[in-house]
Amino acid sequence: ALVYAALLDGQDAVSHRLAPGRRAYVHVARGAVTVNGIELKVGDGVKINGENELRFSGAKDAELLLFDLP
Repeated sequence: ALVYAALLDGQDAVSHRLAPGRRAYVHVARGAVTVNGIELKVGDGVKINGENELRFSGAKDAELLLFDLP
């Protein structure tokens, strides 16, 4: 597994490409962020399967963890 952390706010927008066959888990430790159109807030987590890219935008003082999983 690969683990990434990010601090995002305001107009920040980032993306993460997943290799074929990889999955992801995103956990929002603080604030709020939109991931591939899904709005998440503090304490939320989402499992992602079958996506090639994760897009993070619309952040409000967000601190998040991304787990890139086999």
